[in-house]
Amino acid sequence: MSMGARSWPEMAYIVCAEEMEGNWIAHVPDLPGCFTTHRDREAAIAAVPSAVESYVAWCRGHGLRVSGLAAPMVVSEVIRAWLYETDYEVNAFFASDRPPLSEPEIPEFERLLRATRQDLTAAVDGLSAEDLDRTLAAERWPIRGVLEHVANAEWWYLDRMGLAGASRDLPSDPLERLAAARQHFLSQLRPLCERTGVVTLSGETWSARKVVRRALWHERDHTEHIGKMRGKFWRAA
Repeated sequence: MSMGARSWPEMAYIVCAEEMEGNWIAHVPDLPGCFTTHRDREAAIAAVPSAVESYVAWCRGHGLRVSGLAAPMVVSEVIRAWLYETDYEVNAFFASDRPPLSEPEIPEFERLLRATRQDLTAAVDGLSAEDLDRTLAAERWPIRGVLEHVANAEWWYLDRMGLAGASRDLPSDPLERLAAARQHFLSQLRPLCERTGVVTLSGETWSARKVVRRALWHERDHTEHIGKMRGKFWRAA
C-alpha cells in the first residue's frame, strides 16, 4: 500500500487465504495488516470487504492516508497448513510475499508498526500486575504471556532471515521485552531490504516481505485478543 499515492477505484483488491491452527485467515496484501479470521474459509473471505473498510478507518484514525478501494475482490491463493516432521505447522508463503522490500517502503512500514504498537499499548493501559497475570478459562496464557509471545514472535520472524541475534539479550519484563524487540525490528527494516531472496527453514519459506506481513498481522491479532480478554475480566467481576 502506498499511503495516498495509489489510485484504487479502477481495480479490485487481491485476497490470499491461509489455514492456521484450525482457523482461516484472509489477508489483503496491498493493505499490510488487513485481515479477517474465521473457522470457516468462505466466511473469512466473505468478511474481507468489511475488514477493508475497518482498516481504512483505522489508518485514518492513526493519521495515515489511504485512498478508498473498489468493491470487487479477487481470491488469488488459498493455502492449507501442513505439518513438517509431525510437530511444526508450516504457514503460507504467498506470491505477494516474494517481491523484495524497497527502501521507499520503509517509512510506510515504520508508520504502520508504530500504529499497531500504539494500539497494543492502549490495550493494556491501566491494567495492574494482578490483571496481567490473571488466568482465564480457555486461554493459553494470561495477558502477560500474550505480550511476551508477541515480542518473542517478532524476534523469531527476524531470526528466519538471520537478523535477530540472541533472544537471551531480551529483557524478561514483557513490556520491556516488547519495546526492545520492536526497536530491533525497526532497526532491521533496511537490512531486510537487502534480503532479496527467500529462505526455507523447517519446511517453511520466508522472505523479508513475509516477515513484515506476519509482524503486522500478529500484533493486530493479539491486540484484539487482549481486548477480548479484558472483556472477560469485567464479565467475571
